[in-house]
Amino acid sequence: MLDDVNAQIAKTIKPVMSVSKKQESSTSVPEATDLGFAEGKLVSATYLYTDMLNSSGLAAIGDKEAAARVFRGFLNVSTKIMRFHEGHIRSFDGDRVMGIFTGENKEDRAVKAAMRIKWAVDQLVTPAVHSEFPSLKSAGWTLKQCSGIATGETLLARAGFRGSDDMISIGPAPNLAAKLSDIRANAAAGYVTRIGKGTYGRLSQSHRLSDGKEMWKGTCQLTMGGKNYDYYRTSYSWKFS
Repeated sequence: MLDDVNAQIAKTIKPVMSVSKKQESSTSVPEATDLGFAEGKLVSATYLYTDMLNSSGLAAIGDKEAAARVFRGFLNVSTKIMRFHEGHIRSFDGDRVMGIFTGENKEDRAVKAAMRIKWAVDQLVTPAVHSEFPSLKSAGWTLKQCSGIATGETLLARAGFRGSDDMISIGPAPNLAAKLSDIRANAAAGYVTRIGKGTYGRLSQSHRLSDGKEMWKGTCQLTMGGKNYDYYRTSYSWKFS
């Protein structure tokens, strides 16, 4: 075991990393296998984390099969919407999925994806869950989600944790997006989408206003790593056909 650990240190920590920068205009995001273990890529990216609320309550109320089918439905619908808006799925963590958006209008696309996920969860997925599992409805369990979005320059690197490989994202943006998706305050009032100040500042007017009315409330503030970050929240959703 000592030899194996030392071999991993020699493979991952000791080599100097070769870092390249991705073209700003490209919407592609590298796969982990596109990079060597001593390579990294800097990207200007918008991160979207979408997290299911009260999944522990679901596990306590429903049986294992019901919980698995709800998880599967939520994650598949969220992934489908992110990919439709040219987001790249690079991480699943239990009941949470992370998408990376790059290229032009990346902030608009990430925000629209999050607002469409809210609409789909409220109008399509939850009714289907209650129809399929009436016991969940009678117990008062309703599918809800929280989404966090943040933008910034991030270093992508290959980790190699699994039998294949994982992509790790290093920088404030993915961390802030994850923290914003963890906020539960005002979720009952529909405020389930939160975006960093940098993302808000790059939104087009069509993604800030609805019928001339501001959709976002802010600024609010959270502390991360000893620093304060401003963010905005909205209860709006975005319908699709």
